[in-house]
Amino acid sequence: MKKLLILSLSALVSIGCNQAANTNQPVQKPNDQPIVSSHSDLQVNPNQAKNASTESPMAKPIDVSEMTGEIERAEKEYKKNPKEKNGLAKAYFGRAFQLTEAAQYRAALGDFRKGLKLNPTDADAKAMHDRIIEIFKSIGREPPKEGEEPPPLPFKN
Repeated sequence: MKKLLILSLSALVSIGCNQAANTNQPVQKPNDQPIVSSHSDLQVNPNQAKNASTESPMAKPIDVSEMTGEIERAEKEYKKNPKEKNGLAKAYFGRAFQLTEAAQYRAALGDFRKGLKLNPTDADAKAMHDRIIEIFKSIGREPPKEGEEPPPLPFKN
């Protein structure tokens, strides 16, 4: 699994470097709206267009419903007994690693951050969090600010 994560993250760097090196491409500013011909049947939702431009081109929706349910159960336990924070951290890390594997780096970053607040000593989670931040910076993109990370991509059966 770690090899797959490293390969996914390496591909993200490669894509970012290729995009940065290609100076013939027009630069899209964050507030730019996609242009759609009035004669086209294509309808673009501005929110989807915004998310599409910030998400990794390799990102794929995955079913995180069981992992999200585990997080919700762990949150209830944590509220009853704040000493049970490791269970909640583990639930966040589990989903974060799966999101990373699916190239949903922005959403994964949010889960890593939440989990690390509860358990800052998890070396694997800290290393992956730091690696994602490093990759964003290496391709000239800002990672989402804490609390502004998007949710996982919607999954449709």
